[in-house]
Amino acid sequence: MSKNNRKFGFPVALLLIVLAVALLASCAKGPAVDPKQQEEEQRRQEALAAATQSAESYFAEYNATLIKRGYGGIQDGELYSEGGFFFVYENSAAKNISEEDYTRLLSEKPVIINIIFLIPDGAGFGSYDYANAYKTKYAATATDGIVDGIKDTETTYMGTTLTTNRIEGMEVYSLYLDQFMIAHADTSMTHMAGHSATDSAAAGTALLCGTKTDYTMTGMKADFSPVANILEASRLDGKSTGFVTTKCLVDATPSAGTVHVMRRPDQDSCAYQEDASHQLLNSLIDVELCYGSDGGYVKAASKYSDKLIINDDRAENHGYTVVTDVETLEKAVKSGATKLFSKFQLNYAEMIDEGKNLSKTNYNMGTNAWNTDYQGHHILYDVDAEAGKDLTLMDLAKAALEVLDRNIANPNGFCLVIEGGAIDNAAEQRYAKEAVGDYLAFDEVFGYCVNFAMKRGDTIVVACPDHDSGGFYNPATQSEAPNKGNKAGKAFTDIDAFCEALHDGLVADNTVVGGQVTGHSPQDVPVWLYAPDSVRTEILSRLGLPGDASTEKVREGKFYDGTVLNDDYKINNSDIAEAVIEAARITKLDIATKKLFNPVYDNNDPEKYSFGTYDEETGVFTFANGARVTRNSRTFADASGNEHTIKCGLPIYITNPAAYHYEDGSDKTAKKGKACAVFYVPEEVLDVIGYNAEEGGN
Repeated sequence: MSKNNRKFGFPVALLLIVLAVALLASCAKGPAVDPKQQEEEQRRQEALAAATQSAESYFAEYNATLIKRGYGGIQDGELYSEGGFFFVYENSAAKNISEEDYTRLLSEKPVIINIIFLIPDGAGFGSYDYANAYKTKYAATATDGIVDGIKDTETTYMGTTLTTNRIEGMEVYSLYLDQFMIAHADTSMTHMAGHSATDSAAAGTALLCGTKTDYTMTGMKADFSPVANILEASRLDGKSTGFVTTKCLVDATPSAGTVHVMRRPDQDSCAYQEDASHQLLNSLIDVELCYGSDGGYVKAASKYSDKLIINDDRAENHGYTVVTDVETLEKAVKSGATKLFSKFQLNYAEMIDEGKNLSKTNYNMGTNAWNTDYQGHHILYDVDAEAGKDLTLMDLAKAALEVLDRNIANPNGFCLVIEGGAIDNAAEQRYAKEAVGDYLAFDEVFGYCVNFAMKRGDTIVVACPDHDSGGFYNPATQSEAPNKGNKAGKAFTDIDAFCEALHDGLVADNTVVGGQVTGHSPQDVPVWLYAPDSVRTEILSRLGLPGDASTEKVREGKFYDGTVLNDDYKINNSDIAEAVIEAARITKLDIATKKLFNPVYDNNDPEKYSFGTYDEETGVFTFANGARVTRNSRTFADASGNEHTIKCGLPIYITNPAAYHYEDGSDKTAKKGKACAVFYVPEEVLDVIGYNAEEGGN
């Protein structure tokens, strides 16, 4: 060993030993802690603790909410997120999970916040098959997704563009509806004597209120008591709501989903429309788009004083932006309007003298049809509409969705009802071109709504006709049709020739084809559904349907060449609303009815309740303690005179001294004991003034 090595040998060895000991000590104590990281971790833990507490509070509150809505409470699998933390409800507690697990669970069972309920009025299987045959034939030659529409004159076609690609990611060469059929629905009523087929009032009540009822009843049970509809149940839960129809708002189907009045046969009367208009404008419906609003049943010059019950000023005073044509509708939507009311009116000057001055440009029905067709007002048939100028169902539907989804952007979502009402006007008379054209236009609207729902992932789209009209069948068998006065000998030899004639503009206006009836038929009607997979499975289960429900399973064949409906896929029309409501965890309809309609006065039995007294002349009900509510008003005063605003519902007086209760098929006058005069108030009014509905006011 050299001197130099000896000189530095010991110190180097000692240094190595010291370093080793230090390393061991360091390993024993763990890695050095970065103060910033430690601070960040502490903040994260505090944030997690706060988020967990919020999740626990949310789940507890949601559990209580579900119980109030009529459910058994929260179940495992409910999700919650806040500030970048994700939770699942499991074993009665909030469990923190990863974002990946949260996303996976959400995709397996998405949360539904929106419902779109479409009703093609009078659109049964027969007219459906005519429309489907037309689109299938001409979709095969579509260019860039555009299908040849029905030709009306030498230079005009349908107002609504027909497509094969309206639903992104799908090429559809038949009706969009044909991809989503799940069942056929029984449309029968509770009271059938004298009526083999339902009317739109009873059928609309079944669809939107989940209740079978009697002929001509709107928003009512057969015992004349009001029942909540799907829009009212949605508003109770804080959702925005809308109703779109190509008819007027006091027509049967809209009435079934918006108001609670009994005398549908009196819809052209001033008294009926006055009561309905107050309910409509005070109902808190955000979007009310229709044609004509209140004036839909003015049939003679002697009744013109009735036509302006709902006017522009009254709607504006209730916070609505009033639109009068396609241009003002588009302008209102783009400007951010959050409450829409339409005033698309016919020219009343052209309607005098029982419609002698009606022309195709404003109505498309001649004098004879005007005299026989009670459902008078609707937008132009789609084959008569000019795109961009004349109003179409697509214009109305797009505007409603834009307002509800973007302009309002309610975190609780929305419920929208869309009625293709003009299908019924044509189908009742078996007017081939008009019925098929409006069915095709409705199908495009359905496709638009499904596309909207697919992109969002939180929306249910369900569709069902209220009833069948016309009982369409193969024109070649026209000779088998009942001997009706308006049965025309204008049949086509086969369905292919019929479609070609429509395409080439060879079908004259109001051409009648074969069918079972003029008016409504008792045939079952198709049901269609789009929902995210797990939600769709849940709805099918609630309806008692097999999980493989599809067009091919629901039936075989077509109505123009014979069809067989499979009873395994048969449901009641009154079951649809509740199944959809339960899938979205909305307040159940029976619970909503209890919240909205508490009887406090019965004119037929004044001793039945001890809440107070009602003045029919002023519409004011005075409780025994001095609190006062007014018919169809959202404000009321407590016993001390303090004014309150009702959040949901209205005090309503259901009166029908000439109740149309058909008991024998011929007598349409009131029956003894059938008259009704009951005053109802929402539960929240009773809560404020300190009354107990269960105790009859005592």
